[in-house]
Amino acid sequence: MTPVGTPTAVKPRATQIPRSALPVPRFRIALHNVTTTTKHGGVETFVRELARHLAAAGHRVDVIGGLGGGGLGDAPGPGVRVRRAPFIRREWLRRLPLLSRLYGPTKLIERLSFGLTTLPWLLRGDYDILHIQKPFDLPVGAIVRRLTGGKTRLIFGCHGRDFFAGDWRWTGAIDATVSCSEGNAAEVAEHYGLTPRVVYNGIDLDRFSPRPRTDPAVRAWRERLINGQERPVLLQASRMVRWKGAEYAIEALALLRTEPLPVLALAGDGPYRPELARLAAAHGVADRVIFLGDVPHEAMPDLFPATDLLLGTSFVNETFGITLCEALACERAVVASDFGGFREVVRHGETGLLVPPQDPAALAAAIDRLLADPDRRAAFGAAGRRDVAARFSWPVVVERVLAAYVEARARA
Repeated sequence: MTPVGTPTAVKPRATQIPRSALPVPRFRIALHNVTTTTKHGGVETFVRELARHLAAAGHRVDVIGGLGGGGLGDAPGPGVRVRRAPFIRREWLRRLPLLSRLYGPTKLIERLSFGLTTLPWLLRGDYDILHIQKPFDLPVGAIVRRLTGGKTRLIFGCHGRDFFAGDWRWTGAIDATVSCSEGNAAEVAEHYGLTPRVVYNGIDLDRFSPRPRTDPAVRAWRERLINGQERPVLLQASRMVRWKGAEYAIEALALLRTEPLPVLALAGDGPYRPELARLAAAHGVADRVIFLGDVPHEAMPDLFPATDLLLGTSFVNETFGITLCEALACERAVVASDFGGFREVVRHGETGLLVPPQDPAALAAAIDRLLADPDRRAAFGAAGRRDVAARFSWPVVVERVLAAYVEARARA
């Protein structure tokens, strides 16, 4: 079949870190990220699962996050301690007229307030490794590195483009840098002059696996989504913010020619939800758009197999695509924007299709093509699971993270 769109040819080339001949020491690790305990998302899932797998490998791990609900609840596994600190929420700041549209500065203030309250813990915690996930946490990381005399080594993880004015002043304290994709690594290298190791986000292949529609939990989701009418189900799972592009999925839904007409399930919540509901009504598809709200991460392995196709429509600031990986692990084919980290997750024509961002017509054409060809969808799904196992399984990811920790400890 003729490929949809003209995707950029990108070959994923994750940095291969050879297994050391020396045993990896046991580390005392702080995974410091305010939103791990307050929000759901790709970074939050990465921190939670990384903590669980590091602890299972014998390391002592503290997850340090913000005080409040919405993210990680209990400890993700034995050997992991979760600590929560107060902070000034960006949402509170944006209620102030002068700050309402200053997204970067309000996120920076949020992180700096979090760093001030966690600093005593970080200094008293006797940590070998402090692993941060955003540039906004560089100041507190550099202070801890300096005040501990280098005993606590700083790992700078980057999952996006949250750069801020003067952030380069703190990079001298970094002992090792990791990025979640080749694309993000290139951005970090250009901005800071650093050379990150690529450590893709990990997938639990035992939890995210193919399941038959006869499975009770899968069947329950399927019945909820089709509501008594056997029809294809499209799924988009993301926060409802403008740059995730869910409006293009809604516009594409109105253009589909597949019979019976598919439904679009939107898993997630956020400030853009009222606008998405308005758009669905304006395009005459409100009866075929299902707002699921926030779906717990532990429920996603049951939701993916209940659907027919996963969509990823981001067009800004998408450095990886954890949801795409999870769907592929469940042998669901994917249609995604030819953008950012999605290019590294989806192999066009092998595990899914890439289409131009912000192009509802191209998105609809790709969806119609795959819905009309169940054998091709199945082949994409099977190939997707094999690819995820080879590149994104947690044993592979943890080995790369530990190699970065060992490198950091060896730094003079």
